[in-house]
Amino acid sequence: MTNEKMIFRNRVVDKGQLRNLISWAFTNYGTARTAVMADKLKDLGFRYATKAGVSISVDDLMVPPTKRLLLEAAEEEIRATETRYQRGEITEVERFQKVIDTWNGTSEALKDEVVVHFKKTDPLNSVYMMAFSGARG
Repeated sequence: MTNEKMIFRNRVVDKGQLRNLISWAFTNYGTARTAVMADKLKDLGFRYATKAGVSISVDDLMVPPTKRLLLEAAEEEIRATETRYQRGEITEVERFQKVIDTWNGTSEALKDEVVVHFKKTDPLNSVYMMAFSGARG
């Protein structure tokens, strides 16, 4: 790669983007050069992971501004479900399942909002990096 034009992109890379980069390198440069690149990326990752000293503090735990609206909508939906149950429109089992489904859906929506909020406001946040980098262990 000494005499060829090198490509530089300064951005946060998650597991999926890294997979795409490796795939692109394999397609464009073949096995040997891709293996060298992957080894260098691995070494770079280990070097900066040990230097980063990532830790978590209370300040890292950000709450998206839409949380209150999501919770209010869920509570309203549960009140409507309770009303339907009291009127005899649904059974106790249906009421119970609807409440569970409402909270599960709200939990998923809140998780998605947290991801979007971190991505927009602080992609280098410790909690965000640990939770969504794709790294395990």
